[in-house]
Amino acid sequence: MNLLREYIRELLVEEVKFSGILKVMPDANAIASVLILANQLPSEAVMLPEDKFHVTLIHQGILKPYRKELKSMVFPTPPPVILETFIEERVDKVQNKRSWVVWLQNQSEIKTYVQEVMSLLGAPPGDPEPNRKFHISIANLTGNTSDSVK
Repeated sequence: MNLLREYIRELLVEEVKFSGILKVMPDANAIASVLILANQLPSEAVMLPEDKFHVTLIHQGILKPYRKELKSMVFPTPPPVILETFIEERVDKVQNKRSWVVWLQNQSEIKTYVQEVMSLLGAPPGDPEPNRKFHISIANLTGNTSDSVK
């Protein structure tokens, strides 16, 4: 019974991971919401695999000086992933890419979390990526994550 309870708790908690980028993996509720929103996708959109859904918190270029610390860091609990109720198409005409995203409602809360992590790393104060808008990419034209609009 305790093992089942622990498994359910893990499904309902976002997890922060470092894999070059710093990302938060959405919990089961957020993934279920994404799958419901997927009904809004046009026919040419190909869903990304569910295990690839994530919110990029910090780009790898910014994290490069902190790689050693990040590999052993225990991250504070992130804010919940609160999704908008619509999807939006993103287009890169130069690279001929299209992808579909779900924006997060709680942008400022996620931004504050990013600043907290950067502070724990000893980074200068402030927002490392002031133009970042947090989202989950859910589909593109191929279903390959590398084919989404950056």
